[in-house]
Amino acid sequence: MNTKRMTTLLGALLLTPATQALAEAGTRQDDSQFLVWAFLGMCALIVIVQLMPVAVITFGLIKGLAKGKETPAQAQAAVDK
Repeated sequence: MNTKRMTTLLGALLLTPATQALAEAGTRQDDSQFLVWAFLGMCALIVIVQLMPVAVITFGLIKGLAKGKETPAQAQAAVDK
């Protein structure tokens, strides 16, 4: 029993850090290479290209709603011209 307790205490002592954790106080280093930025740019380009049809449909919808409905008399007058 004594051996088991000593082994447990020794394991706990070895697994517990003996020094303080020091926080990094320096400036942020950005070591991103060109390929990382190119990859992020391609991701942004894909998102923008996928949003373009949504913008076109939304613009058409708003344009159609702003135009309003024509009455049958106005539609007939437009055809007669």
